[in-house]
Amino acid sequence: MNLDFSQGWLSWGLALIIGFPLIVVLIGEITHHLEKNRTASLTEWVHVFRFIQRFVLPQLVLLLIMTKVLELTTSNVLVKLVETLLWVFIIYLAISVVNLLLFSDTGESKWKIKAPKLLLDFTRVIVVAVGTAIVLSSVWGFELGKMLAALGVGSIVLGLALQDTLSSLLSGFSLISSRQFKEGDWLEVGDHIGKVINISWRSVTLLNRDEDIVLLPNSELANGKFVNFSSPYPRHIERINFDFSFDDAPYKVKQTLTEAAIKTAGILDDPSPDVILVSYDEFSVRHQISFHIEDYTDLPQIRNRFMSSIWYAAQRAGITFPTRAHEVMLMEAKSESEPSYIRYLEILQDSPLFRGKNMDLLTKMAKRSHLQHYGTHELASQQGYHSAGFFLLLSGTAKEIYTDKTGKVHTIRTLRPGDFFGLVSLVKDEADRTSVHITQDAEVLHIEEEHTHQLFEKEPELSTTVEQIIAAANKELDAIESRNK
Repeated sequence: MNLDFSQGWLSWGLALIIGFPLIVVLIGEITHHLEKNRTASLTEWVHVFRFIQRFVLPQLVLLLIMTKVLELTTSNVLVKLVETLLWVFIIYLAISVVNLLLFSDTGESKWKIKAPKLLLDFTRVIVVAVGTAIVLSSVWGFELGKMLAALGVGSIVLGLALQDTLSSLLSGFSLISSRQFKEGDWLEVGDHIGKVINISWRSVTLLNRDEDIVLLPNSELANGKFVNFSSPYPRHIERINFDFSFDDAPYKVKQTLTEAAIKTAGILDDPSPDVILVSYDEFSVRHQISFHIEDYTDLPQIRNRFMSSIWYAAQRAGITFPTRAHEVMLMEAKSESEPSYIRYLEILQDSPLFRGKNMDLLTKMAKRSHLQHYGTHELASQQGYHSAGFFLLLSGTAKEIYTDKTGKVHTIRTLRPGDFFGLVSLVKDEADRTSVHITQDAEVLHIEEEHTHQLFEKEPELSTTVEQIIAAANKELDAIESRNK
């Protein structure tokens, strides 16, 4: 039997019999290669090729069989249904490809953007609308001009009925095109502050600090005012006012507030905190401190730590918060008691470092000592700063920490009642190489340097012991630095 290849149906039949299996195998190999690849941007394409292999390609072959092999006309209803279903698959495929090329969260392609849900939905609508127009026009023979005219009249009626909804929709596109904020940004809108978690057709959704949802119409954002705490960068300046007594010198207040800020975890020392005198009020002097934090998200925790540390810092510095004018403070008369330095002297005598040392000099040291209170998360001493004296932990706990050149924090030791720190100032006029971080509210005895140096001259073995302690600590710090090279 001779085959007549001049007949079109025969050529198409042979082409489909040979070509379809080859294309299926080729797509299968591509899919297998992508599955083995661990790159997220490539593995996302697996479902695209599988969809082509399992739906688009078989539907295309069925249409070709019906029109080229069986030679059914395009006016046949069954052919139109098969072609319509093929276009549905193609539209879905086009949406998937657009999402992967432009809006995927993975990969590092320069074409990809992090788009809000509203823009993704709009893109899908455009693709579906164009695909539907093609199907209605080329497959079912509808005249698009008449359809558009009818839709135009209907859209006028709908536009009048849905003015508010359309206003929010257009406002949403205006906000997206201007790129004034994105998902993940922190916004202040009126009385609401929250993190943007969704941008939809009608509204922007915020999640506030109380874990509550706040829905804001797009039109309210487009026509009103809002503050973006995350753009162009998340760094934030916080300002806090404090009122202190007229008896406290401004320089002393500014120094106390600045030191407390520098020692608060999360507050940046570059740019350094700034304190200004704002006003002289009726019963107090108002000061304002401004400081920088790296990310607005962390503001409540940092502000809480700083506000708590101010009470302790004010107590240590001897500055006072004013009371209200109408309050009458009734204070009990202090009973005669032994001076506070007696207690400090007993503490020094009981410590292993000073036990049995010169009594006269220990007494002078005790008289020049001060009891200080520190709150949890405060820094009793800070790396890179000089400590005016040394310290004895009386209660609470602390950690001595070291930050290396890479920014990694190392815990050197845990401090408990009876432990000293800041000894480097006794031997060398150098800045502290470590910081002491209070982990539980603590009482600390601050011992000034003056009479301590005299004690070292009288007790050379004490000086030798302190130098050995400092040398051992420096050796450990040097070992940490050498491991990081």
